[in-house]
Amino acid sequence: MNVFTVKGKQGFIRIELQNASGFPKDTSHFGGYDAEGIVEIKSGNYYILGELWFTTGDVYEFYKQLDKCYRELKGMAVFWNYETSLKLEVVFNHLGQVVLQGYFKEKAHMDNELQFKMECDQSFLSSTLEDLIKFVDHYGDSKGVYI
Repeated sequence: MNVFTVKGKQGFIRIELQNASGFPKDTSHFGGYDAEGIVEIKSGNYYILGELWFTTGDVYEFYKQLDKCYRELKGMAVFWNYETSLKLEVVFNHLGQVVLQGYFKEKAHMDNELQFKMECDQSFLSSTLEDLIKFVDHYGDSKGVYI
């Protein structure tokens, strides 16, 4: 429930929440709960493992967009953390073809970044949506969980 993975033909992007500040009572002004975690990206022969700050609200918004695109087989879902160090776009093209693209910067203010692009299709995304449903069920929407 604290991790989700988006798989492609040439690799994957994995985001794991390690600590949710204030959960379940104190939400972030960015939406959801402030989260400290890691991002792991494998794209072809390139690999990174880095620290990532995001909110559970960022994950919720990504889930809503991805679920809509998956059902309609068109559009784009974007995960972009508030520090802008990670941007992941899931772009749906014709006939269920999907492109995963984006970048990761270890430090958002520095120019050093990994840009990635991978192909997949909608069949790769069913497990991602299952992971995201568990995540959202646990951490709630952009306003957090209702207790």
